Amino acid sequence: MQSDSTKIASVGARRLRYNPAMRTFMIAAAIALSTFVVPVRADACGPRVEIEFQEYDGGDLFKITNKSQEPWSVAGLVLSLMDTRGRVVFDTADGGAGTSMHYPFHPLSANVGFIGATPVGDGDKALALKFSDFGPGKTFMFTVDVDAKSANGIDLPMVNDADMEGATGEAEMVKGADKARAKGTFGREGKAVIGEGGLCA
Repeated sequence: MQSDSTKIASVGARRLRYNPAMRTFMIAAAIALSTFVVPVRADACGPRVEIEFQEYDGGDLFKITNKSQEPWSVAGLVLSLMDTRGRVVFDTADGGAGTSMHYPFHPLSANVGFIGATPVGDGDKALALKFSDFGPGKTFMFTVDVDAKSANGIDLPMVNDADMEGATGEAEMVKGADKARAKGTFGREGKAVIGEGGLCA
């Protein structure tokens, strides 16, 4: 035989279980909680290009990689040294801008449909590239000497990653009939990311 306290507890449990108002409250609470916990934001699809700079003797290296997840191709890219922290310029000829170890522009990759580049004069600060088959996953590299200047105007033969801070890359991207332009800026680590694209949801 159940005690009075047991009966009271049993009746109270049944009332809590079947109480319509309490059931509505619990459902509303569950929905509100899911609003904050469940959704996970995926990175947006879109064009994404990465540029890396590496200092070398006899020609510094620039590496351009199309990291787009969708079929965006790089049709063109402009590299600008106008606002670099180290006052960087292209050093392509002897006796002009820059110091020793000049080196002209020289492309290294052949699988991206490289069409050509604007002439790179000694002391120039911009370079434009054109491509016909620079799809996702492909990389284009080229060498050219770059030199920096000190704060008091002295030419420096070596350029470190921090000197490249402020350089920009602007890419013209195509995907079928769609076109887009994206721009990125070099940080102090010698790299620039162009575009907001990432993993597709």
